[in-house]
Amino acid sequence: MNYLAWNSIPTLAELMRTLDSHAKPLYWAVCLPAREIPVFRPSENAGALEQMLAEAIERKIGCLQFNAVNVLANVLPDVHLWLVPSEHAADIQTHFPQALQWQTAPIMQRETALKPWFSPIERKSKPACAIVIGAGIAGAATARELAGHGVRVTVLEAKHIANAGSGNRQGLLYAKISPHQTEQTELLLAGYGYTRRLLADLPYGRHTWGGNGVLHINFNEAEHKRNQALGLQRHHAHLYRTVSQQEAAEIAGIDIGSDGLYWPQGVWLNPPALVHALLNHPLIDVHEYTPLLSAEFDGTAWTAHTVQGRFDAGHLIYCMGAHSPKAPERNVSALPFRQIRGQTGIAAASALSAKLRCAVSGESYISPSWQGQHCYGATFVLNSSDETWHQHEESQNRAALHDLNPTLADSLFSDGLNPLAESKGHTALRCDSLDHLPMVGAVGDIAAMQEVYAKLALDKHYRLNDPCPYLPNVWLNTAHGTRGLATAPICAASLAAEILNLPQPLSPRLKAALHPNRAVIRAIARHQPLL
Repeated sequence: MNYLAWNSIPTLAELMRTLDSHAKPLYWAVCLPAREIPVFRPSENAGALEQMLAEAIERKIGCLQFNAVNVLANVLPDVHLWLVPSEHAADIQTHFPQALQWQTAPIMQRETALKPWFSPIERKSKPACAIVIGAGIAGAATARELAGHGVRVTVLEAKHIANAGSGNRQGLLYAKISPHQTEQTELLLAGYGYTRRLLADLPYGRHTWGGNGVLHINFNEAEHKRNQALGLQRHHAHLYRTVSQQEAAEIAGIDIGSDGLYWPQGVWLNPPALVHALLNHPLIDVHEYTPLLSAEFDGTAWTAHTVQGRFDAGHLIYCMGAHSPKAPERNVSALPFRQIRGQTGIAAASALSAKLRCAVSGESYISPSWQGQHCYGATFVLNSSDETWHQHEESQNRAALHDLNPTLADSLFSDGLNPLAESKGHTALRCDSLDHLPMVGAVGDIAAMQEVYAKLALDKHYRLNDPCPYLPNVWLNTAHGTRGLATAPICAASLAAEILNLPQPLSPRLKAALHPNRAVIRAIARHQPLL
C-alpha cells in the first residue's frame, strides 16, 4: 500500500500523475487549508480517467464535514481520497499504519500517547476468515468491510436477517448533534457522511431510500437554542441550516407549523434492504436461525458451536445489538449495556400526507409516504426486554405524532382512517451503553485486566504501562442505540482497519471513547465488579 499526503489541495492532474508511479491500493491524504469545500476541476486536456475521478469526487464530497477525517473510498478502483480538516492535519499520521509519503512540505505531527488498555493490537498478517455474530446493520456492515478486503466471512444470525433494531420499515439518516465538538458529535458527523456515501456506492435499490432531506423542528426552547447554535456554524451550512416556518413548509410540501434545522442531504431508508445489500457479497455466507451456543479457541482459531453445527475462523466478532447481554462470551455479556424498547407504527397515506416530501423529526418522527404508507414513532422504554407489539404504545405514537403536527395526524387517523385495532408496526430492542457511545474494538480479558490494572482502584491516574490482556482475536461492534444507521457502518470500517492493519478512519480520541475497555477501567476505578 502507498500513503501519499499533501499539505494543500493538489490538482487532479497532480493526483493522476501518482497513479503511474505508485502501486495500489493507493491512499491520498489531502490536508485542507480552510473550512471550505475544495474544488477538484479536471485539466483542460483531461483524459477519460481524470474525468471519471472528477465526477467521483463531486458525487462523494457533498457530506464533507470539518470535525473529523472524511473518507472518500474508491474514487477510482482501489484509490481512496482522505480529506483532512486543518484542525486534524497535525494528527493525520496517527490514522496510517506506515509513514506518509509527503508530496509537499510535511506538516509537523503531534505525539499521541495512548493508555495501554486502548492501544491497538499489532497485526502481522491478514486473517483468511472471520465469524460475525449478528445480521443487523452492525454485523452486515462489519462483514461487508472485511469481505471487501478479501476476508471470507461467516455470519451467524439467531433469527432472520435484520429482525431486530434493523427491521424498522423506514429509518432516518441524519445526525442529531450537539453544537460542541464532543466525541459523539465527531462520530455522528463522520458516520453520517460515511453512510450517505455508502448508500450511493452500493448496488442497492434506489427505490428503498430517498426523500427531500430531513427537517428537525424546534419543538421546545432547548431544541430551539441547540438548532440555532448549529445554524450559526457556517462552515457546515451545506450539511445543515436553520429554516423559518415558511421555508420549512416549502421544503416539506405541507405546513410544518414550526421553524427548525434542515438537513438537505438527509434521507429516509429501509434498513432491511440496506442490510441485505451489505450482505450480498461472494465472500459472505449467512446462516439464519443459527444462534451461537458457545465458542472455544484452540491457540490458532475459534470454533463456534451452534444448533446447525460448528464453524471455524481466526477471528470472532460480536455484533449482537440488544442481545449483547446474552452473549455466550462472558467478557462481552458482562459489559454494562442498556436495553431500550422501541415501537414504530405504519399508516396508509392520506391525500394531505401524500404531499409530504421530506421526513420530519422532533420528539417523534414521520417519514414521507413509501409504497403508499408512512412510518412514524418511536417509543423509548428503558431497561425493557419485551419485544411484543403493544396497542397502548401505538396510541402513544399517534399522540406524539399529533404533537408533532396535528393537521397531519388528523388526516391519517380521523374519520375511521387507519383504525387503531388494525394498526401494525415494528417492535424491537435497541442496545445502548451508559455513556451513549457505541462499544467498538478488541475485547479485553476482564478478570486479567482487573488484576493487571488493580492499582487504578487506589488512584485512577496511576501510571501503568503493562500491555492489555486481550482475548485472542475477539472483537465487538454494538451499542449503537437509536443512531445505528449513522454510526454502525463507520465503526465497522474502523474495526476492519484494526483487524487488517489498514488506515484508521477514526481519530485516536474517538477510538478510545468507543473502546469496550473504557467500561472495564471505569469499573476498576469505581470498585464496581463486572464478573
